[in-house]
Amino acid sequence: MDIPSTRPAVGTNSTGRPDPVQYREAVRTELPRAQRVTQPPSNSAGSALDDRRPGDAAARDDRVLADRRARMERIADTIRESLQRRIEKDEAAGLLVYRTVDKETGEVVRQYPDEMVLKLRAYAREMARKEENEASDTRRVERVA
Repeated sequence: MDIPSTRPAVGTNSTGRPDPVQYREAVRTELPRAQRVTQPPSNSAGSALDDRRPGDAAARDDRVLADRRARMERIADTIRESLQRRIEKDEAAGLLVYRTVDKETGEVVRQYPDEMVLKLRAYAREMARKEENEASDTRRVERVA
């Protein structure tokens, strides 16, 4: 049974484009040689960036960029000064905890590992201790008997 398909058969070479159709209303797109547009010759190979911006505009853009960078650096410095990094040991979990704390409010901004991971680790350690204690209790009973 043959099923018609719009897809080309496997193994056939298809360019994916239909042949151009000739229209009666088509307009000629070739320009005469005198009217063709060409790229102006460049003065030097390394001045590609300077061609886009004239001297005063380039200097102004560079100043604006430098001002923005300086402003961003001041903001970053302010943020760094207001934060404090702490490394503490969580005894219940038995892990080192890296915290970034806001000096003014004392609020934890970032912490690694997460609080949930610390709780899970502490729970797992406690369960292992209980299991170990129960195992040692049964050994004592066996030794006595």
